[in-house]
Amino acid sequence: METEKTLLAENDPAPFEARNLDSRAPLIVCCDHASNRIPESLGRLGLPREALEMHIAQDIGARQVAELLAQKFNAPLLLANYSRLVIDLNRHLGDPTLIAEESDGVAIPGNAALSHAERARRIAEIFLPYHRCYAGMVDALQARAARPIIIALHSFSPEMRGEKRPWDFGLMWDELHAELARALTAGLRRHPGLCIGQNQPYHARDPLGYAMTEYGQARGVEMALIEVRQDRILDARGREWAAEILHRALSEAMEDAAEDAAAGAARRAG
Repeated sequence: METEKTLLAENDPAPFEARNLDSRAPLIVCCDHASNRIPESLGRLGLPREALEMHIAQDIGARQVAELLAQKFNAPLLLANYSRLVIDLNRHLGDPTLIAEESDGVAIPGNAALSHAERARRIAEIFLPYHRCYAGMVDALQARAARPIIIALHSFSPEMRGEKRPWDFGLMWDELHAELARALTAGLRRHPGLCIGQNQPYHARDPLGYAMTEYGQARGVEMALIEVRQDRILDARGREWAAEILHRALSEAMEDAAEDAAAGAARRAG
């Protein structure tokens, strides 16, 4: 009897890396596009090696900023271990860009005309395990935190289709998460010279990503998707700079919210 074909081989790592799961921090940090790794069985998806170093394969620098930010908060961290070109973990299963045949003008030969079985393997072996872990981390976060927060780290290219993108940081949020976005924006703007995008370079509603739909909206957890311009975080110094700025802004937002909650409780009691 023929053994059922699998996507991930013995030498391939797990679909995700989850760290510090015993933390009591009131937030989790996640990075959906943390890696440019391709499973051995897929070769390089028909791409030249240099294509896998481009932004189409991963969010350049985002993994390291996420690691630093999680360390600063002693928070749980979730990192994807495979490229968004294999399957995009921030897309819904019905989204045509879940397994993209083209990205920023680059054709992805290994994603062309996939069979139902090939598509199902990527979902079963990478997408679903990652999101089972994500959901479990959110469950634990909601159980321990009065005001649970999810921070999703991404990065974006300085130029797209010939247009310069001036923002140093971009915040993607919908109306349910406006309070957190406003507080983070205020904190970031305390740093002179920074250009802060509000739903730039992408809009949270166009389309609303998987994490914000399933963990932010459906569960009522405050969530911010933070984009950092890639040329700001190409080296260790830039990544530390970005993580420190985000740590300060988020710490201030959390402290202000705690003070507001305490003042509200005092008014109700008095």
